[in-house]
Amino acid sequence: MPTIDLLENTKKAADQIAQFKSSPLPLYKQLKSDKLSLTEYLEQIDPTPKDENGKPLIQLDAFERLLMLNDVKLSGPGSFTLEQLHKQVEYLMPELVLREIKAGMSVDPLYDPKDCIAASVPSKATYNPLYIPNQVRNTVQTRRDKSLGARANTSKGGEFPVVQICRREKTIQVEDLGKQIEAPYNLIKDYGWEDFAIFLRLVGAQLAADDLQDIYDIGITGDGTVGAAPNTFAGVAGTLAYTDLIRNWTSFGPPFKMSRVLAPVQSLETILAMAQFQDPEAGFEFQRTGNPVTPMGARLKQIDVVPGATPVGTVIVTLDHRFAIREVFNEDLTVESEAIIARKYEKAVVSQAKRFCVIADGAIKRIVWT
Repeated sequence: MPTIDLLENTKKAADQIAQFKSSPLPLYKQLKSDKLSLTEYLEQIDPTPKDENGKPLIQLDAFERLLMLNDVKLSGPGSFTLEQLHKQVEYLMPELVLREIKAGMSVDPLYDPKDCIAASVPSKATYNPLYIPNQVRNTVQTRRDKSLGARANTSKGGEFPVVQICRREKTIQVEDLGKQIEAPYNLIKDYGWEDFAIFLRLVGAQLAADDLQDIYDIGITGDGTVGAAPNTFAGVAGTLAYTDLIRNWTSFGPPFKMSRVLAPVQSLETILAMAQFQDPEAGFEFQRTGNPVTPMGARLKQIDVVPGATPVGTVIVTLDHRFAIREVFNEDLTVESEAIIARKYEKAVVSQAKRFCVIADGAIKRIVWT
């Protein structure tokens, strides 16, 4: 529990934003302009104490402490309904809704896109990506220097290999991506927050799955500045064999490695049914945690491909999560404050202005086994 001294700081933070209780829209407009969430703003004026490694020393962050100060109960017996929350802390509702949606975005590692992203970079509406091409200028090309170039011993007359950091000729346009929540207030107002929050987390989980789908699509069609990832498949059409995964794994070459496998259901079922992945220990882990096997140490991600659409379920995208994909964003995830404060949940839009693009050409591949 927070100490008395810490709660005194929270009271000061509460006093500082008390002016917005009756009219909170100016606060959220200013936060949007400053590219801050309410939680981030509160942490600036009421920082959560942390140890030397940056780990919080208490469980509650600045926003949660403010809820506690307002005697808000979100779960368990006596938890607030949506109507009670609006009556007591309406000025905090946009942030409360947003936090639940964000929590849903990382609810399941099978669909979480965050561990497929090497960097998340703020940007303007248009962006010229930097990248590393999958080639080097060198006198003698070997397997080792096909991507970034092996070091050379110039004392023996060699030349240093050139590692190129280039800028794409084409620009990418950051896109406004999101969903609209459709929930008439009169329909939901008497339900407990704990009940309603499940649906907000479900919205977040779907947003995460959509992001993962976008990353998968980049491997199939490119990001708008570079084309599709190279196809490593050289087996029998219509059959995905263990050797095809091995070939893809070896195609990366140092310093890259296959660390993520994005696969639609048809491909995922084929991989999980391979004899090489029927190890009893791996099977026990799958049964115990629901986390699938990790081919060559790579983490599996499930992609939702619409039946009959192109590409079909026999296209797999593999990548090195450390070097393959960059997330470029102009605006962090937001929810329409006006709609939430006005209790017009049927018009509330949650969105983010962003785009994904390739960093290193050699860090993303695909297996087309049709």
